[in-house]
Amino acid sequence: MEFGPILRAMGRNKMRFGLIVVEVALTLAIVANCVGLILDTRRELSKESGFDDDHLLSVRSTPFDKKFRDEQYIEQSIAQDLALLRGLPGVAAASNTPLLPWQGGGSSGTLKEAGTQNEPLRTQFYGGDDGTLDTLGVAIIEGRNLAPEDVQIDPNASSFNVVISKAYADLLFPEGGAVGKALQGARADRAFRIVGVFDKFYNPYAWNIGPYGLFSGTTSGSYAGGTHYLVRVERGAMTEVLKALEERMIALDDGRNVRVQTIAEVKGNFQRSMKTVVLSLNIVIGLLVFVTAVGIVGLTAFSVTERTRQIGTRRALGARRVDVLRYFLLENWILTSLGISLGLIGAYALNMVLVTFVDGARMDWRLLAAGVAILWATGFGAALGPAMRATRIPPAIATRNV
Repeated sequence: MEFGPILRAMGRNKMRFGLIVVEVALTLAIVANCVGLILDTRRELSKESGFDDDHLLSVRSTPFDKKFRDEQYIEQSIAQDLALLRGLPGVAAASNTPLLPWQGGGSSGTLKEAGTQNEPLRTQFYGGDDGTLDTLGVAIIEGRNLAPEDVQIDPNASSFNVVISKAYADLLFPEGGAVGKALQGARADRAFRIVGVFDKFYNPYAWNIGPYGLFSGTTSGSYAGGTHYLVRVERGAMTEVLKALEERMIALDDGRNVRVQTIAEVKGNFQRSMKTVVLSLNIVIGLLVFVTAVGIVGLTAFSVTERTRQIGTRRALGARRVDVLRYFLLENWILTSLGISLGLIGAYALNMVLVTFVDGARMDWRLLAAGVAILWATGFGAALGPAMRATRIPPAIATRNV
């Protein structure tokens, strides 16, 4: 094997070969982390809310008439709106809730079992009424649903009956038996009594809370913020309901604006940015691998041209074509392997930064193994063409210009 001559040749051209090593290292570090981010994003894109997204509508009533400043008028308006919405042909269920699937509309906080020293655990909070879960298409799997008498007008009441997601119930009470338990948060004078557990739940939040959710029975509406409703339509009735809904609500009370949007549109808008990220990262990966391959091709081709007479001399002294081919492929393998070694360190360092500051996932070693294999294959394929050209240099070339 020609390790000695190859290493001595590299030592005489440190800058040229060093740049390729650095290029391979950066490619592995960046590509491995980009692929990791792509896989994480695709997992997020594949998550299901657990709601009947394809048949849900968001209806937002934004008042401008000053009569809506009266809280009693808002309460009366909510009751009238719900009666109208639930009576529309093609509507299966309707609810007054700030929850907007795939967008937000709630808050988050930490709760623990009342009277214990357990660690408070974070969840998403949403207000809702006795029709919220039915509207979402979510099933109660333990206990009962919120009832009309659970819905309170005062959001600052001292106690609430609540329903929580199965994931949050399992987090709080791994041994089971969440129904009937009381929870408390930062305020010791406020209690939340669990009356039911539902499944399943996922709504993206500003940070990754997980599938942990809680609904308390509270009305939701104000002059400043407007009032939000969710409507679930029957299969095949979406077009009919969309045509009638806004017009009927304005006819009921024209002191407001009404905006209707399908949850499928909301979900599409939410996921569009993530799909753009995936596309951008794929382009970055393709460009990096292409540039690295071009660099290896250029370096090998330049080396062949620079050593034409040397190759001819070796051929004249009895070197076979396979010996010349092996020399350049081995040189490329050494360069690629040095770059990969540095790239492995860089990949883990970059991943630690992402995990610490961007809430990414820890890198799977199999991802790096695949990256190493791809770069070795890329280096071999890029160097093969110029190396094959070197094998066609005739021994007679050594005698030219002598």
